[in-house]
Amino acid sequence: MKSSEAPTPSRISRRQIREAVVQLLHAASPKEEESSLPWSLVLANLDGKALRLRARAILHLQQNRPSKTKPFFAQRGKAPALIENFLDDRAAARSLRTLYKAEEELVELFDILRRQLKSEKEPHIVEDSLKQIQEQNLTSLASQAELTKALGSPEACPQPLISLAKSLPPLLESSGLLRSLFKNDLPARPELKALSEALADRAFLQEEATQLHDLVLTHQIATDKLVTEHLQNFAFDRLAQVDRAVIRLAATELQHCPDIPPAVAINEAIEIARRFGGNDSASFTNGILGKLKTVLSPETEKEKNEK
Repeated sequence: MKSSEAPTPSRISRRQIREAVVQLLHAASPKEEESSLPWSLVLANLDGKALRLRARAILHLQQNRPSKTKPFFAQRGKAPALIENFLDDRAAARSLRTLYKAEEELVELFDILRRQLKSEKEPHIVEDSLKQIQEQNLTSLASQAELTKALGSPEACPQPLISLAKSLPPLLESSGLLRSLFKNDLPARPELKALSEALADRAFLQEEATQLHDLVLTHQIATDKLVTEHLQNFAFDRLAQVDRAVIRLAATELQHCPDIPPAVAINEAIEIARRFGGNDSASFTNGILGKLKTVLSPETEKEKNEK
């Protein structure tokens, strides 16, 4: 089993999903395509968390890379001349030079990334370093493949090149691991548990928010009509955009989400309105949703008696 399995509901709250939907509704019109929705804004916190966890995992799991590259760098003084003399292969010689350069760049980039995490640099700066690491590692892997093909196995290559041939497999192992750390489908390793959970949480939030957002848009015309009928001397389209988003979401939940108790939908809407709206947003939201609840979910005689 991969470590990126679906998250438990406890890691992503219903509040987080609702807030994401309000942000989507606030930022985009009903005609916006899914690809143009502001996911980078909505998922910024989770993306930043995953980014730093990925960076830390890379530094942790690549900390033994110097021991893997040491035998390879030990051949640097004589390897280029030996390849030219014994293989007469210019492509292999170029691959060797490219490989040395890429590995030197990676040493510097790992050090830069370590300092960036320590000084808590902005996510986009860390992301740029990760992209450079990924690019240099892919260059290293391509050069390793070309050089391995030219040399052949240690048993088959010319005797003076055996040490160089033997130094490549450990480097290839480290480079292959590094390449796997840039994927969302991560290897099942204990060191990657936190990163796997963060990626799964992000995917879960986006999936749940998309479904709820689509539900709001599907019923938006009818919802707006219903809300307008219960506004007194006030046009729904004159409300602040964030207030409209909160009310549309809560009204949709009241009508089309029977698994959500009306009181919960209303209370959540009030808290979100208080956080994102103006001074009067929470009380206004409470008032209009209270009217809708009376219409959509009238109290039973039992509930009235219990009060």
